[in-house]
Amino acid sequence: MFDKELDLTAMDIEQIRKFERPLAYYLTKQKNDSLKEICRFFGIKGYSGKNKEALVALINDFVFKDNAAADKMFDDMAVEEYNVLNHLLISDHYAEAFDAELAPHHLIFSGSGYAFMPSDVKEYLRAYVVERSGTEGQDDEVKALVSAVNLYGYFSLDHYAAVLKKYLNIEMTAADLERELAGVATLKDGFVLNPLMSESMFSGQGVDTERTYYMPDTWDEFQQYFAFEYHPETRELTTLLDHLEQYLTTPLRRKDLIDSVIVMMKMMDHPKHLMNIITDLEQEGILASVPQQPTELYLIAAFRTVRNWHLGGHQMLEIAAAEGSRRTAPMRVINKQVKKKSKKRRKNMNVSRFRK
Repeated sequence: MFDKELDLTAMDIEQIRKFERPLAYYLTKQKNDSLKEICRFFGIKGYSGKNKEALVALINDFVFKDNAAADKMFDDMAVEEYNVLNHLLISDHYAEAFDAELAPHHLIFSGSGYAFMPSDVKEYLRAYVVERSGTEGQDDEVKALVSAVNLYGYFSLDHYAAVLKKYLNIEMTAADLERELAGVATLKDGFVLNPLMSESMFSGQGVDTERTYYMPDTWDEFQQYFAFEYHPETRELTTLLDHLEQYLTTPLRRKDLIDSVIVMMKMMDHPKHLMNIITDLEQEGILASVPQQPTELYLIAAFRTVRNWHLGGHQMLEIAAAEGSRRTAPMRVINKQVKKKSKKRRKNMNVSRFRK
């Protein structure tokens, strides 16, 4: 869909991310059929028989007239699309790596391995989010779903029912939720998956039946996870990031460093893979060569404080403390035969699949 003005082969990553153009630019690169589909999606009338220039003007005028276009977009978006949109809204750039296809009526345009947000759409949606941030109802249900997907990575429908009950006082059964989320979220074996997780590799039967989930005390705390890169600050994480900042190739990549470290650490299932994060950041040109020590020690310390997907959003420190409490508790002897269960070994996660 792009032209010589956006020749990705002649641009470095930073130039692509900073490529700033308005909605009209991207609309003119669409075929007339795609423009008419956008008109049908938004319910724009009078598009029949119009040429491309007129269609672009019609769509542009409708989108920025009021909040109707944003309302329609948010009602239709799946979780994966929410994550891309949210990431671009909170960042200082206009494009990010993204391999899937996006429907043009979401006003984020995909191509050549990237998703592009028009500059005026970004300004429009930021204003929309601020205006609607205090609203309730369906908007809060959207926040709950995206926040849960970002905090837990994968979670059971039963747990999501508990989330809705605790934070929004909404009562729904797992069966109700499965019907409601079909086509909106990635579902498998009674679980909701973050789009970054491989659906083909996931098996609900392999998840510990005693898996527990971290639940923040308040709705205000929980909904902060709506931002994909959000993570509460910890001393250990700050120490790691301060250390790595010494090796930034340019100060302009500081946010990329912070976001990448947090996102990849919460996806990782074992600390032995932590140096893979540094390797990825070096290969992407965010970091220069980083020494293994003391970097590895800082990584391990920070990893223990990250709310990890494979621990149901718990920190390793919390899990260790809970296990320590159980070991020191008085043992009750029950006259009952107990069969020893064999532990299933979880496959290692390949961090390289989650490059930004």
